[in-house]
Amino acid sequence: MKKAFLFLAIASLLLIGCNKKSSNNSNTNTENNSSFTTDDDPTSDVSDGGTPNEYDSESFTEEDVDVPTEFDGSNVTNISNAGKYYLSGEFGPVSITAKKNSVVYLFLDGASISSSEGIALGSENKITLFIILLNKKVNTITNNFEDANSLHIKGDLHILGDGTLQISSEQKNALKVSKDLYITGENVIINASGANHAISARSIIANDATINVTAKGKDGLQLEVDSDVTEFTSEQGYARLKNVKFTSDTYGDSIQANTFVYISGGEYNLTTHGEFVPYNNENLKKYELETSDFKFIKVGETYQRVAKDEIRNLSSKYYALTQSVKGIKTSPIEVTDDSNNVTEVTTGDYEIYIAHGAKITVDSTDDCIHSNYGNVTVEESNLFLATYDDGVHADYTLNVQNTHIEVSSSYEALEGGSVTVDGSLTNLVLYSDDDGINAASEYTFYNYIYIKNGYIRVYASGDGLDANTALYLQGGTVIVEGPGQGNGSLDANKVYFQGGTVFACSTNGMRESMSASQNTFIYQGKTTIYANSKISIVDSNNNAIFSYTLKQSCTQIIFSSASLVLNGTYKIMSDSTTIATITQTSSLTSVGTSGGGGGGFPPH
Repeated sequence: MKKAFLFLAIASLLLIGCNKKSSNNSNTNTENNSSFTTDDDPTSDVSDGGTPNEYDSESFTEEDVDVPTEFDGSNVTNISNAGKYYLSGEFGPVSITAKKNSVVYLFLDGASISSSEGIALGSENKITLFIILLNKKVNTITNNFEDANSLHIKGDLHILGDGTLQISSEQKNALKVSKDLYITGENVIINASGANHAISARSIIANDATINVTAKGKDGLQLEVDSDVTEFTSEQGYARLKNVKFTSDTYGDSIQANTFVYISGGEYNLTTHGEFVPYNNENLKKYELETSDFKFIKVGETYQRVAKDEIRNLSSKYYALTQSVKGIKTSPIEVTDDSNNVTEVTTGDYEIYIAHGAKITVDSTDDCIHSNYGNVTVEESNLFLATYDDGVHADYTLNVQNTHIEVSSSYEALEGGSVTVDGSLTNLVLYSDDDGINAASEYTFYNYIYIKNGYIRVYASGDGLDANTALYLQGGTVIVEGPGQGNGSLDANKVYFQGGTVFACSTNGMRESMSASQNTFIYQGKTTIYANSKISIVDSNNNAIFSYTLKQSCTQIIFSSASLVLNGTYKIMSDSTTIATITQTSSLTSVGTSGGGGGGFPPH
């Protein structure tokens, strides 16, 4: 009886291209926001990015592969011709010597292929290989040789069926594909363990499958363009993962792509482990590090990142990671010429796009999600992130839409050249040792944070919301707790209060120029309001228009709400004690003592 298996073949590609803190979940209650209107908004002609329609294009066609009743030859240790071959039982190394552009089908039915002298299963020429896993059986491909990958195909590789394929290499990559790798089928399970990379290919397209990778030396998925590429291309160097269940444990990046990463649905559990070394000339040369890489200090048995301006003189007290150990990363294409000179190709769109209900959990030493020279877009997904460095980092734009993100530990939780947060279903809980949300980049001129909607809570040891240019608070509910001593809850050249509900508190921190088209007050007191106090904003009828229990102590409160009316009188209550009484005499009202890192109250 014949069995039909579906595989995915590319029809067209229209793609562009450890210190943990606990956090408490809250209901995703948000307020509706009005449309954005302001006469002095310099972002009116700035694109917010958005969903690349090309990502949603159906890029695959389906084709049936029948299990044949007869196979092409019985000698499967040296396959010299195109055709269909059946493997069951134990085998030594299998070599495919079929001529260039041949199509070979291997049907694995409980096969075990191993080698101690080189590649266990490989092709000598550029071919297309289909591996079909039969009868829900486990198949293994293993080797132990210092200069050979376990499974190495020069060409394209398709894996499909309803079985399990376990690939391991004790000294090099588990799976190496010189061109593209396709994995499809909800019953397909791939387990890849490599001493170097787990899986290395020009690109990977996976649909529905379960993929587990372990990389003892470098990346889980390494996706790089051909060595002769001299400009940005969206046709290779990418990961396209749809409804994949992916688990990764690596000593390099979990997913590293030269151009873009597209994740649609599925569940991803990523763990990375980094090695820290102290600053000295030997480590600079050995690991090819820059002085700017030494940005960590050791605190007990763990490490903590410090700000650049805090590093006065480099010494052995500062540490660097020996290599990149990020969760998901896009990085520039690097071209090496005949003289070994390396040039970065940076024109084009380096993208990380996460959407359609993806659930991503990352516990990484380095950034959880990072796009060099590029953008990050997260829509309708769930992210749970913990790191010593940034939770999400984009050199250009970071866009969050209708997404739940919890960053339980980070240096900076969210960072981009510009950051836009929107969607009534957006729910952010962000903990950071420095800024909670930071808009800054050496590659972009105008760095702004634009919060249109959502429920955002920020608990920062640095600035809560920090935009090098402007901060726009237009809608949703924004709760920010920041410290003092040179940092504050809100920090930008200009802060615009335009809608939604904003509650920001800190000690005597920085404050910049502010503009309010929605009634807003700033209270600066002398008395500390301690953590765990319940703060309420109460109107003249003793109705609490806002209540919140502090996690950090503060002396300054900034509050903006459509519930504030001109000439209305309000009390700030700490539990049952009245801290201050405020009359809203103008759209932006300041009450209390001046002072702090920002040099007093801004003009209004």
